Amino acid sequence: MKKLIAILFLAVISQITYADEISESSVSRVGDKDKSNRPHKAPKIVPRISYSQGVLSISNLYTLYDAEIIIRDSQGIVLYDVVDTISVGYTILLSEYVYSKMQSIELRYLDQCYMISKEDFVF
Repeated sequence: MKKLIAILFLAVISQITYADEISESSVSRVGDKDKSNRPHKAPKIVPRISYSQGVLSISNLYTLYDAEIIIRDSQGIVLYDVVDTISVGYTILLSEYVYSKMQSIELRYLDQCYMISKEDFVF
């Protein structure tokens, strides 16, 4: 019984000593505005957008519901705009007019927006 009391006493003392050594800034609480002490999050998976012979393809590992695809020209005028569900192997057949004028493609879903310019297209 005396050994048990001694062990419990040492455990309590070590916890108190250890708690004093932890600085207040190293403790992360729910609702903190500073996210620097939060655990690492996995990188977001970016959809791959490619164009070849009149076909615009969007590849992603998971389905994007209510995603909006916007194609703009060099002046920012919308040439093509559609809201659709994008799943694996999603393709759009574009007219020659849209392709010849398009300068950028925006893919929006939830609170994320991906935009690529014509120079970045994967052919």
